[in-house]
Amino acid sequence: MTAADGCMQPASPFRSFWMGGFEGADHINGLQQPLDMAQSNGHIDHLDEDYAAAAALGIRCVRESIGWRLAEPETGRFALERAVQMAETARRHGVQVLWTVMHYGTPADVSLFDDSIVQRLPLFAAEVARVLAPLCDEPPVYTPINEIGFLAWAVSETNLMWPYHSHPGGEADGHGGGSLRSGYEVKRRLVRAAIAAMRAMRAVDPRARFLHVEPLVHVVAPADRPELEPQARQVASYQWQVWDLLSGRLEPELGGEPELLDLLGANHYHSGQWETGTEARLAWHLRDPRRREPALLLQDAWERYRRPLMIAETSHVGEGRAEWLQDMTGQAEAALAAGVPLLGMCLYPLIDRPDWTHTTHWHRSGVFDVLPPSAAAARAQPRRAHRWHRLGDPATLATLVRSQHRIPQPKKATMPTLLVFSHLRWGFVFQRPQQLLSRLARDYRVVFVEEPAPGEGPPAMHVREALPGVQVLTPCTGIDAPGFHDAQLPVLRPLLEDWLAEEGIERPVVWFYTPMALPLMADLDPLAVVYDCMDELSAFKGAPVQLRQRETALMKTADLVLTGGPSLYDARRGQHPSVHCLPSAVDPAHFAPARLLPGSVEAEAVRGLHADVGHPRLGFYGVIDERLDIGLVAALADARPDWHLVMAGPVVKIDPASLPQRPNIHWPGMQPYAVLPYLVAEWDVCLLPFALNESTRFISPTKTLEYMAGEKPVVSTAVHDVQVLYGEVVRVTHGVAEFIQACDAALAEQPAEREQRIAAQLDMVWRMSWDDTVQEIRSLLAPYAAQAAKAAGSEAAALPAGRLAAATPRAVA
Repeated sequence: MTAADGCMQPASPFRSFWMGGFEGADHINGLQQPLDMAQSNGHIDHLDEDYAAAAALGIRCVRESIGWRLAEPETGRFALERAVQMAETARRHGVQVLWTVMHYGTPADVSLFDDSIVQRLPLFAAEVARVLAPLCDEPPVYTPINEIGFLAWAVSETNLMWPYHSHPGGEADGHGGGSLRSGYEVKRRLVRAAIAAMRAMRAVDPRARFLHVEPLVHVVAPADRPELEPQARQVASYQWQVWDLLSGRLEPELGGEPELLDLLGANHYHSGQWETGTEARLAWHLRDPRRREPALLLQDAWERYRRPLMIAETSHVGEGRAEWLQDMTGQAEAALAAGVPLLGMCLYPLIDRPDWTHTTHWHRSGVFDVLPPSAAAARAQPRRAHRWHRLGDPATLATLVRSQHRIPQPKKATMPTLLVFSHLRWGFVFQRPQQLLSRLARDYRVVFVEEPAPGEGPPAMHVREALPGVQVLTPCTGIDAPGFHDAQLPVLRPLLEDWLAEEGIERPVVWFYTPMALPLMADLDPLAVVYDCMDELSAFKGAPVQLRQRETALMKTADLVLTGGPSLYDARRGQHPSVHCLPSAVDPAHFAPARLLPGSVEAEAVRGLHADVGHPRLGFYGVIDERLDIGLVAALADARPDWHLVMAGPVVKIDPASLPQRPNIHWPGMQPYAVLPYLVAEWDVCLLPFALNESTRFISPTKTLEYMAGEKPVVSTAVHDVQVLYGEVVRVTHGVAEFIQACDAALAEQPAEREQRIAAQLDMVWRMSWDDTVQEIRSLLAPYAAQAAKAAGSEAAALPAGRLAAATPRAVA
């Protein structure tokens, strides 16, 4: 992809092309009501949930506001605890934050109508940079002042913000202010403050990047007033004033210079095009022919400044959201095709927000709508009175998925490769390998090598992209031998070597799920070797005789050993100097009941599966093999014939005919990962009916936390890791009689007990997310990733950050 002047599309400083923004304005509105928009929709109380939901959507980059008015309650006293909380929570979920330092609001003793802001803002900005620097894994990106152009107009020409009432007697919603004037004097002052703030922040953290966010607009003359065309062009030109001042194109004596214009953020909404004089909007939904394509507006910005840019805010309201997103995706595609270096699109807001002035009116403009906690709910469920529910808009979510396929995340040529050897197929049950590797694909090119598949014909390596950044290799050798058997190696080794050579992969990080693949590493020169020991494979039915010997060799070769639970950790920690206990975790947002869509395909499928299944329903999903206590399942069904047991999963390594058949036992087979939350929602109790034998001695069932994230009571046999990790919130039993009694107790749960259980479960769930686990793995792999980056010369691929003066400006000294 090339830019219009023939330059290559620049490397992006953002973790994902698709981004989300959280409304964070903190000014005082025209009714003299102090705003805290991040609090008004529950975002501050639900950071974990909101960032997890973003990450689950493939959104790994979000915009957040620090809020100067809120964070400097007294002159010179800075309260940045909220920003730290955001940074730490986002980091756990693998989400990058783009920070807005000033989102309209100022401390009470700072006015936008005098020069005090030019001295004060840099002091606050420097403290922000100091506090956040150690929490940013990559160069931090700051917006010193959000929408300088809009803010200058709002305080100069409207009554939107107190105490800047420009029209005495005017409405507090801003009516009365037209677009003929731009608040230019305030604009100049804010630009000076932003320049001083940038220099102060760069003096503290030389890595700092700066994103300057302004609206892109289009203005026309009314059809019956062609003489107003010059006026329309003048009003439209106001949109360039801030960027012109920052870059020194206009009034360079203010301190602007081209290098200050680092990254451009373009905001565009359906209302951003209008008639001069009448202020009538050019209706997008009516397809007003006078509208200018947003792709052309982006191209205007690129051709004027030659700086990389992103769509920093865009959205619509109500039922128009999905269609607007579809339209803007097409505009982004057109801009990219025209050579515009468009680095991202931010859906703003990701979570719905109330109006600034009419604070009880919700815009319904987010990807997720918000249901505030009601007074009735608070009385009925006082423990959860603070919970705000997020409901994804089905049409917008579906459109986002399609849009992400149209504009996928660009691959980074300098990414190190993670070469994974697995005994589990990628398309089998979605579990630990898929959860970890799909998240690590943000930082690594993941190549997942499956065991050879049966097939005739010449040997071949079949390659497919399972997820963005994850390639699955399925060898077909024509050899009738299971797994990574020695008989496979003479054919498998050259197949793999040839493919790696064709792809230019020389020094991967090699990651093993099965020691049986160890001989395939003989001809490789790995950066590092990781053994993710998720099971005691040698205890499984039909385990290869060479497995123990190969594992011993792998333990000597590996640089890092990860274990899937405390039992495996205890068994391995004396065998290697770098063993880490990383128990199976959960994607809380995926299983949260509040995000389930009753009209979805998954919901319909699950209702169909349960059409003839009565209540109460007790359910299990997972692999059905020698680890399941089939006798316990039969005894449970016989003891309570009015209970219905739903046992969902593929049957492997055991004869399906050995499964107990009863009118109240249902075997619906393997179900997709997307369906699992809907299964849990249909059940009254979730089960872990594992046998206690050698094959279950070391297991740490992933589904335990998934059941809890679905807010269901869980009954388990006495599996060691379940007792150690979850014994406080799971009913752990010994023997058939106790198991039945525990199910009875779970079904008889009273509302107060249920609330207490769910609160305890969710507290544990949010402390054990896959995002947290992957963040720890990233830290463990960081030294090896740094070696790969150095070897690839990735520093040269970064965008020029600009030559900001390192010295603190005189106004800050």
